[in-house]
Amino acid sequence: MRLRSTLTASAVLAAAVLVLAGNAAVAAPARHEAEASPAVCTGTIDSNHAGFSGSGFCNADNAVGAAAQFTVSASTAGTATLGVRFANGTTTARPADVLVNGVRATGATFAGTGAWTTWVTLTLTVPVNSGGNTIRFSPTTAGGLPNIDYLDVEVTGGAVGGNGQPTDQNIQYYGRWNRSNASWYAMGWAGGYLDARFTGSSIGVRQRNAIDLYYSIDGAPLQWRRNVSGNVTLATGLPGGSHTVRIGYRERAGSYTGDPVFGGLVLAGGAQTAPVGRPTNFVEFIGDSITVGQPNANRPFTAYPWLVAEALGAGHSQVAQGGACLVSQDCYGMMDWFRRSSGSATYDDWNFSTYQATAVVINLGTNDIGHGVSTAQFQQGYVVMLERVRQAYPDAQIFAMGVFRNRYVPETRNAVAARTAAGDSRVHFVDTAGWIDPAVDTTDNVHPTDAGHAKIAQRLRPILDQYI
Repeated sequence: MRLRSTLTASAVLAAAVLVLAGNAAVAAPARHEAEASPAVCTGTIDSNHAGFSGSGFCNADNAVGAAAQFTVSASTAGTATLGVRFANGTTTARPADVLVNGVRATGATFAGTGAWTTWVTLTLTVPVNSGGNTIRFSPTTAGGLPNIDYLDVEVTGGAVGGNGQPTDQNIQYYGRWNRSNASWYAMGWAGGYLDARFTGSSIGVRQRNAIDLYYSIDGAPLQWRRNVSGNVTLATGLPGGSHTVRIGYRERAGSYTGDPVFGGLVLAGGAQTAPVGRPTNFVEFIGDSITVGQPNANRPFTAYPWLVAEALGAGHSQVAQGGACLVSQDCYGMMDWFRRSSGSATYDDWNFSTYQATAVVINLGTNDIGHGVSTAQFQQGYVVMLERVRQAYPDAQIFAMGVFRNRYVPETRNAVAARTAAGDSRVHFVDTAGWIDPAVDTTDNVHPTDAGHAKIAQRLRPILDQYI
């Protein structure tokens, strides 16, 4: 019965269900009791709360790095549907990483169940290798894990391997990508990226024209390859087993005319892709150059949207453009442009069924004053913006930030109040007064430094964490 003092996460148990590709015959679920070897519990095996299966349950230590680990076997590489039975007698959710063979596959949120004798099952899906696999639940906060009773595992084998082409169903895309050309998927707006799992001892990426790209192998810190084109090798000499890769691009803006397109993965001979986990939550950030992270060199992954979402274990996108406004008055008015796939699209072409955001963060109003937008226009436009975001994402939590330069803040607050009065209880005003000091935390009294973005992320993350 370990307690946790951090902020409450989502209370929706079903939110952690992930759906991944894979077609084949399904074997009967295999049950793995937490108290039975070779399962490992970093804590104690207890039996003081009724309703558990077998002879006990894992009561893991209250510490980051504590774990409940299970060893499972698969006759072929594929996907495994996991049913983890747990009890959490607190009202505070307990987040955890789910690691398969030592590599993070997805995240899990163990919501409060009402009592330590109330056991429920959380379902999620992860990739597995042929043969033995370790599946480890590792808490990401000092609150630790819930009590874990057992793990049911149902493995789906068969045609799960992919060829790494842009159309490969095993590749997970984040943000707005134009997929009209099957050979070259084009990243729209800023901060788009992709995740993939692959086998083999090397990995590369196919580029069309010169671009600055960033990447990470197996969760390592992101690093750049600048001004590259053609077949770009990212890593060689990788050990056996499966690996993960993340790839993203510098946004095309201003005088920078790089080609942010993805032409597929360059796999080693005989290698293939496999399904990769996708986070439960997805946060879309709508804004201007501050949301992009301009002009800092390591944007987007040093900008506050990236920092916040990654800290929450969420997927994310930055629908943002330097110089953007809220109102379309001789400006990129994001009340209109957020409905497009990119800043170069000529009509409202984005299909919002491609993905649904669980949270949307809006940071607009810094630039409107330079385009003669009155306070009345701004407030009316913000109400329309909130209405349109709600139409696009019916279930999302929406956060309207007061801009750091203190422009149109009462109007932003009033727009939120108007939507709340109209019955939308999932719209929130975020007061950012005092979050950063322009003299210390910006490069030009407007754009935050990397340290400034970190300060913003530190303040914004716990606000979102209360709702998703």
